[in-house]
Amino acid sequence: MRASTRLWKSSSGSSNRWLARQQQDPYVRLRTSPSSSSSSSPAESYRSRSAFKLVSLAAKYPALLSRGKAVVDLGAAPGGWSQVAINRSGSSGPGSDGEGGARSRGKVIAVDISPMEPIPGVSILKGDFLTLGVQRRVREMVGGRGGERGVDTVLSDMMAPMSGVRGRDVQASLDLCGAAAEFGREVLVVGGQEGEDHGHGDGGPAEAHGEEVKKTEGKIAKGRKVYPGGNMVLKFFAHPDLEAFRKEELEPWFAKVSVEKPKESRSESSEAYFICQGFKGPPTGQKT
Repeated sequence: MRASTRLWKSSSGSSNRWLARQQQDPYVRLRTSPSSSSSSSPAESYRSRSAFKLVSLAAKYPALLSRGKAVVDLGAAPGGWSQVAINRSGSSGPGSDGEGGARSRGKVIAVDISPMEPIPGVSILKGDFLTLGVQRRVREMVGGRGGERGVDTVLSDMMAPMSGVRGRDVQASLDLCGAAAEFGREVLVVGGQEGEDHGHGDGGPAEAHGEEVKKTEGKIAKGRKVYPGGNMVLKFFAHPDLEAFRKEELEPWFAKVSVEKPKESRSESSEAYFICQGFKGPPTGQKT
């Protein structure tokens, strides 16, 4: 009986610490504010705290989610990243050209093994991304890399279920990175290798390989380079093989690979993100 009491007290203390952290977290407070149910502000209606991480990354790298992008969000549930993606890439309705062209409107496909509530403008595919059947279905929905609707950006905020064994968990994280990277290499649009100056001039909207970037994003990105071709964002956790993974699986395929830990990530977390820009296609002598 005493052992059970000690266990209950320990669990209660852990729960109290978790609740205190949640109450002090500014992003949790913003997302769960009383006005969120009626407010039109996107920040107050995001389904997950992690949405703010993508907002931060997209502000620093606006070409990731500029207007008209075709985006695939892997590990999407509950849908916070998909909300950010569709808000920035555009609605599913006709574009401003009045003809509803494929590139005049954004397209977001959300993939997750867990169920998701509908999001306006987002196509949801429930299934295990690691299975060939689901990967094939995603390719069909976006039209493939050589089709009219090749993928501009692949997002992966995927995290494997925690087993409690650190070595196993970090390896599972790296395996998910590898699966997402392999998928990205199959569907991303191919560009060049040289970056283009972004945001110089009169301060108006900048151009990212022919597509408009919103004014606010253009100001943030002033002086930053934009690399033609598809982009990819991959979440990872600290792992001894990460540097080798970056050099072998990412850098040969992309013009620029950076590592970012958004300020919205918890300080105690080892998570960070690979930002892969300017998909170049297969390195010389290799196939996808």
